[in-house]
Amino acid sequence: MDATNGFSSFLTGLSSYFSIPVILVLSVVLLSSYAFGRETSHSSNGLSYLPESIPYVSNTFLFMTDMAAFLERVSEVFEATNSEVVKCYVGFRPCYFVASPQNVQRLFGSPEILDGNFIHYLLMGKQWGMTKAEMAKFREDRSGRLPKPAPGFEGLAADKRYWRNHNRLYTDYLTDTRHSDALAMEFSRRFAQRLDRQCEGLHDGGWASMRLLGTLRKHMSECAAETLFGTRLFDLNPGFTECYWAYDEVAGRLLTGPPGFLQPRAARAKHRLHAMVRRHIDAAWANFDSGCVDVESLWEPHFGSHLSRESARWLREQGFSDHTAAGHTLATLFGLNGNTVPITAWALAELLQDPKLLNAVRSEVLTESIDAETGELDARRVVSLPLLQSLYTETMRLHVSFAVTREVRDGPFEIAPGCWIEKGAIVQTCSTIAHLDEEVWAIEGHPAREFWAWRHVRTEESRDERTGDTTTRMRFAMNGRPTSFFPYGGGHWVCPGRHFGKMEIMLALALIVTKFDLEFVQWTHLDGAESDRPAQNDGRYAGSIAMFPDRDLSFRWRKIRSPK
Repeated sequence: MDATNGFSSFLTGLSSYFSIPVILVLSVVLLSSYAFGRETSHSSNGLSYLPESIPYVSNTFLFMTDMAAFLERVSEVFEATNSEVVKCYVGFRPCYFVASPQNVQRLFGSPEILDGNFIHYLLMGKQWGMTKAEMAKFREDRSGRLPKPAPGFEGLAADKRYWRNHNRLYTDYLTDTRHSDALAMEFSRRFAQRLDRQCEGLHDGGWASMRLLGTLRKHMSECAAETLFGTRLFDLNPGFTECYWAYDEVAGRLLTGPPGFLQPRAARAKHRLHAMVRRHIDAAWANFDSGCVDVESLWEPHFGSHLSRESARWLREQGFSDHTAAGHTLATLFGLNGNTVPITAWALAELLQDPKLLNAVRSEVLTESIDAETGELDARRVVSLPLLQSLYTETMRLHVSFAVTREVRDGPFEIAPGCWIEKGAIVQTCSTIAHLDEEVWAIEGHPAREFWAWRHVRTEESRDERTGDTTTRMRFAMNGRPTSFFPYGGGHWVCPGRHFGKMEIMLALALIVTKFDLEFVQWTHLDGAESDRPAQNDGRYAGSIAMFPDRDLSFRWRKIRSPK
């Protein structure tokens, strides 16, 4: 899942702007300036400004060190000024934040002017580990991602259309129903087996005490990784899961924060994980070359899925290194687990605290999505369940913090009526602003900032003309349009793994609620100590991905007895 936020040219050149002594001096000056207060933002012709005590420094420092606080300040200016555009500088780069569905539509709908590729360059350099020569192949390809090349690039050889061919890996092997259904079935089978093993050794009807985050971070993330990349990933790398989550905590800072040499612990976490994934890639190729890989199978233990194998094959055939292929796998893991696990954790926390909601979701799953012949969950039915979809959507709405970012390729560009922005500027819109818009999301008695699982369902009555009986059914109906709800990005750059991610989350929830009786015990700190408050969004993940709860949750479960 492509989930990041940053300013490529500023970040990649950061070390040339600020040496270590300069950064330290500016930090002291900045912190001192906050003791004397901050400037007040001002508006002019609908454009407001994000105030800062030290021009070009204060906002940059906050952006690099505390993304949650930075985005909160942007939100405060929107609310205080009633503006639709807020301007600031990050480094020496002008940056515009936009709000309102109409302006977001302009951001999403102008790919020929507003370029999103530079975010991918940031990922390629900092996460994949691409060399400059490898990145140049993508930089020189201006033909686009669509089947038909962009005007002026019709003569470009098919194998040189790197953006298009990379995008096809996901459309062919992840979005295509044959492959997505196979992946859903593989994940469901593995996760169901994991859940069943959790009850082994318990006496009949016995309860087990569990911790929410630890349970999902281990079992759910491992099943997803095995589904996409094969079981050999774990066989070759003892401690892989712990290493992954150590990286997950710092991945956002490595992309948008100071250079790695100023974050040595974070850089080491990334290098350790990359080395593990590279070991897996090397072993998978060794088995492939020796004929041990079944290329016709939808899943095998070495590469895992077709997506994994074909991605590695395409990268190698196009002259990219196996080091880059390992980085590509690392980025896919981050985009996958970094969204699915925290969203499942939040949704399960809501179910645990609301027995009425838990019973309603369980009843819906058991009534509408069990295959009569196999007795197993039907993945396609699960993802179409109205209440479960509403729960999923509401959780995504409140807990994903994702900044859709574009660079103005050809300016000036009118991003809002009367507001023109210059070539080279950065334009962003953040989900945490759009997803909390009262005009779009509020329902009487349920403001936008409040979780309400039934926000996205409607009740319909139908009458059987033959019998006269009236039945009531729910249907999924979301108020917000794509310009008000974009947890996976928007416009021409949308996360290619969103469909599998949704399936994984909803299947995990469906399996848990149908296999176990569940009881809430208490909120705890991450170390297990009792907490004096419920969880809030963990700001360390703000701006780039779903936010984990900043608290853990203790609960009990026991296997539901099958009727005799």
